[in-house]
Amino acid sequence: MQVAGSQAGKAVRPAAARTLRRAPSWGRVLATTFRLWSSRQLPRLRRARSALLLAVCVLVVGAGALAAVRLTSTSSRAARVSSSAGPHRPQVRPSASTAVVSAAAAVRSQAAAWIAGQVSSAQTIGCDPAMCTTLRGQGVAAGRLVPLEPTASSMAGATMIVASPSALTQLSHEAPVLLASFGSGASLLEVRYAAPGGSAAYQRALQSDLAARRSGGAQLLHSRRIEVSAEGAGQLEAGQVDARLQILLTLLASQHSWRVLAFGDASPGVPLTEAPFRQAVIASADSRGAAADLAAALALVRAQGAPYQPAQVTTVRLPDGQTGLRIDFAAPTPLGLLTGGATG
Repeated sequence: MQVAGSQAGKAVRPAAARTLRRAPSWGRVLATTFRLWSSRQLPRLRRARSALLLAVCVLVVGAGALAAVRLTSTSSRAARVSSSAGPHRPQVRPSASTAVVSAAAAVRSQAAAWIAGQVSSAQTIGCDPAMCTTLRGQGVAAGRLVPLEPTASSMAGATMIVASPSALTQLSHEAPVLLASFGSGASLLEVRYAAPGGSAAYQRALQSDLAARRSGGAQLLHSRRIEVSAEGAGQLEAGQVDARLQILLTLLASQHSWRVLAFGDASPGVPLTEAPFRQAVIASADSRGAAADLAAALALVRAQGAPYQPAQVTTVRLPDGQTGLRIDFAAPTPLGLLTGGATG
């Protein structure tokens, strides 16, 4: 029995030894364990990874869209700024000095246009170099211009002068009559006239002429051959109509009946009592003989000599379709025509 047990033990020990020698290593066990765990977890990890990748893609696409919107908005704003400023032109605000220079140039142009269109061609005009250049640009003949230095103390033979009040300080005694003014402040320009006899004599003649214009206007309103609107009647009674117009209307009414549609051509910046209306628009009161009346009036007006020769007489189309006559006299208005003591 002991022999058998001993033999059995010997038989078992080699088998156990063989069994122990065949057992896997810890590395293989760990590898096997990881492989089994991975086989069970891999589908779940794949699903999680797919979801993660999808979220990342959504975030990337959203960020790209937001960047595109911002870029488009920035480009649009830049395009609007660029288009409003002009191509390749930066916005530059004009300085105060530039604005003053531009305003002064605009006022010079207004004054020059008025002189070219309203002042008698017999007048010679004193002006500084810039004003003289502007007047030539408006068609005033160079022979009528008398260039004056800013410090000039004499009008050098000019009958009128156009300058700022500060420049006229030394010449006010020679040019006391204000014919027109343009602009304001630093850009103010005045057109002044050298009245015969000086300022005091001119003021006396002006007051006498105003009284005569009021009287003549009232008499004209009593004519049965002159029809005047309520506004025109008030202007005649106030002495606001040039004496030359009153005399010419009286002459025209001696031949035909007329409607006075409007008075005009007021001098800017000067009261009408000092610089009255020098323009009238009239039409025949007889529609049947309007053409013949108009032709006769044109011939009569054009036959007048100074000082009753208008600067311009033209036919105009009226709102009712009839043809009218526009009569314009030049500045300055001579005084004393209605009293027999004409001056100017």
